[in-house]
Amino acid sequence: MRWRNLGILAALLAALGAYVYFYEVKGEKNRQEAEEKAKKLFQIEDKDIAALNIKQEGQEIVLQKDKDVWKLVSPIQSKADKYAADGLASDFASARIERTLDEPGLNLKTYGLDPASVKVSAKLNNGKAQELELGQKDFSESSAFARIPGQNKVYVISSSLLNSATKKLIEFRDKSVLEFQRDQAKELTILAKGKEFDFEKSGDNWMVKKPFQSRGDRTEIDSILSDLEYAKVEDFVQLPLEDLKSYGLNSPEVRVDLFLGENRARKSLLIGKKVDNLYYARDESKTDVFKIKEDLFKKLDVDPKKIRDKKVLRIERAELIQAEVKLSGKEFAFAKGSDDKWKVNKPEAQKGKTVLDYKIFWPLEDLESKELIDDAKLQDPQYGFAQPTAEVKLTDKNKKVTQVTFGKLDKDQVFAKTDSGTTVYKVDKKILDDLNFKVEDILEK
Repeated sequence: MRWRNLGILAALLAALGAYVYFYEVKGEKNRQEAEEKAKKLFQIEDKDIAALNIKQEGQEIVLQKDKDVWKLVSPIQSKADKYAADGLASDFASARIERTLDEPGLNLKTYGLDPASVKVSAKLNNGKAQELELGQKDFSESSAFARIPGQNKVYVISSSLLNSATKKLIEFRDKSVLEFQRDQAKELTILAKGKEFDFEKSGDNWMVKKPFQSRGDRTEIDSILSDLEYAKVEDFVQLPLEDLKSYGLNSPEVRVDLFLGENRARKSLLIGKKVDNLYYARDESKTDVFKIKEDLFKKLDVDPKKIRDKKVLRIERAELIQAEVKLSGKEFAFAKGSDDKWKVNKPEAQKGKTVLDYKIFWPLEDLESKELIDDAKLQDPQYGFAQPTAEVKLTDKNKKVTQVTFGKLDKDQVFAKTDSGTTVYKVDKKILDDLNFKVEDILEK
C-alpha cells in the first residue's frame, strides 16, 4: 500500500512539474511573444518589402528592391543607398505601438496629421500594401505620431521611422564615386597634371610600370585604391552631357582608369574644375556629374617617392631552401633540411649544425633603401659592384635564385643592387656587420 501511495505522489509531482513548465515557463514565453506581436503596427518583416513609396514636401521618392539591391526609380533612376533603404524598410516593418490615442473628437491637426507631413507605403512581395501617415514628434523627440489611413486613431511610435522617411533625396542615392571591389583591381592608371602612373598587380604585390619600372609600395597603392573605393559624392549636379566643358570634364585635371577581374573590365573616373573646396567629377560610364572632396584630388596627385617599394628584397622565408653569403674572404652556406630546420653547409667545421634562421634573414627582410638611383649604369666604378664587399644568394623551392650585391661604401651607406632591374639602392652599412656572421652566435642552443 505504501508503494502505491508513493507512486501516486510521484505522478502528481510530475504533473505539477509539467504544468509549471508548460504554463508558467513556456506559456510565459509564448505570452510575451504574443504581446510583442500585438504591439507591432504591421505584422510583416523587412524581408517582406519589395518597394517603398515616400511622399514628403511635395516630392515622391520610390525605391524598389531587386533581390538584395535597392534601386531608386523616382524621381530619378539610380542605384539606391543600401543603408538608407534598408534602414527605412527595417523601421517600417518593426514599428511598434507605444500608445494609442482614440478618444472621441480627436483633432488630427494637433499631431501634424491633417495633413500628414510624410506618407510612407510599402508594397509587399505578396502583392499587398501597407500605408502609414506620419505627423510631428512628441515633446520628447524620441516618439512620433502616426495614423493608418481610414482609421480614427493616432499611434505613438518611435521617431526613428520619421527620421528615416524624411531623409533628402540625395541620402537615398548611392553616393559611391566609383563602384568597384578593391580585391578585383588588376591594374590602376592615373593621369594627373601631365604625369602618368601605371600600376599592375603581381600576386599580392604591385609593380610600377610607368613612369619607371619598379616594385610598388603595396601600402601606399592600396591606400589610393581604398580612398577610391570608399569615396562618397558630396553633391550631384544636374546637367546635360554637352555642358561638360564648363565643368572641366571634357579635358579633366585627373583621369583614373581601373581594370578589374580576369576580363579587365574598365572603370574610369574623371575629375575637372575646382569649386570652393570641392571638385567636379563623373564616372565615365554614367551621365551624372557630382562633386567630390579635395582630399581625393590630392591623394591622386601621386608622389613618385611614396609609391616606390624601398625594400631591397621581398622574400618569403618559408619558400627558401638555400642561402649563401660571401664577404671579406668568408663564405657561409645554409640549407633547409627535411625537418624544416636550417643547417650549416659552410664553414665545414660547423657543417650539419642547426642555426636560428631568423638571425640570417632578418637583416635582409628589413633592408630598406635610404636613396634610390634609377636606370643606373651598374658597371660604373663609383658603385664598386665589380669588386663587391658582400654577396647574398637565395634559392627557393622552384630553384629560382635571387641575388643581392653590395658595392662601395659611401660614408655611412653602401651601394647595393639586385639581379633584376637597373636600380641602385643606398642602404645602411650596418648590413655588412649583420652578414658577417659568427656562426657560434647563430647556432641553435
